Amino acid sequence: MIKILKTIAYWLAFLTYTLVFGIIGITLAFISPSSAIKYAVRPWGWLIIFTTGVKLDVMGLENIPKEPCIIMYNHQSVFDIFTFMAVLPIDWKAVMKKEVLDMPFIGWVSKVAGHYFVARDGSERDTKEVKKIAERIRSGPSVLIAPEGTRSKDGKLLPFQKGGFFIAMLAGVPIVPMVMMGGAKIYAKTSWVVNPGTMKVRILKPVYPGDLPRGREGREELMRIVREQMEEVIEKEGEF
Repeated sequence: MIKILKTIAYWLAFLTYTLVFGIIGITLAFISPSSAIKYAVRPWGWLIIFTTGVKLDVMGLENIPKEPCIIMYNHQSVFDIFTFMAVLPIDWKAVMKKEVLDMPFIGWVSKVAGHYFVARDGSERDTKEVKKIAERIRSGPSVLIAPEGTRSKDGKLLPFQKGGFFIAMLAGVPIVPMVMMGGAKIYAKTSWVVNPGTMKVRILKPVYPGDLPRGREGREELMRIVREQMEEVIEKEGEF
């Protein structure tokens, strides 16, 4: 009963934070998207982490290059998003599925802030949009992509979608694998209860597409490298 009451309190706080920082974020995004990250998105993430009592264990921030890059992360829980909002010290945008646009405040702020949206239906229009995204990434800011495309129910890696790696090879910027662990236990995909726990974040050294073959061969090699590096960390430090 106590856990349920705490969870209700957490979600009431979440709704309050979302409303307040959503309004701040939308306002700032019209002026400066980077200011929206600094003064709305990052504090929003920190407050949610703090309020729920989740601890953070972060290593490898020094591996994020100064130039624009693509950070590819595994996706276990919605707490992955709160965590990278809180801990990443850089300006960034995210590649999201278009359904996010329908989410109140979150979708509105994301659109105004200039995040990227893809249909993932393989249409010609979607392919053109992907190419535009790749061009924009080169001039920054850095971009976050979840190559699994959706949350894992058990914390183990799902099959990777090819779209993120297609964007990565077109953009030609460094690819930084980021592994997040603990979210599946803190807030499981099949539950609404928030449990205490620790979010581990491991940011690995960048992979450079220029060192890989071109075309499909290079894309598949990049996919293999990122997956193997993530699996190694999850096998070593993950808890299932």
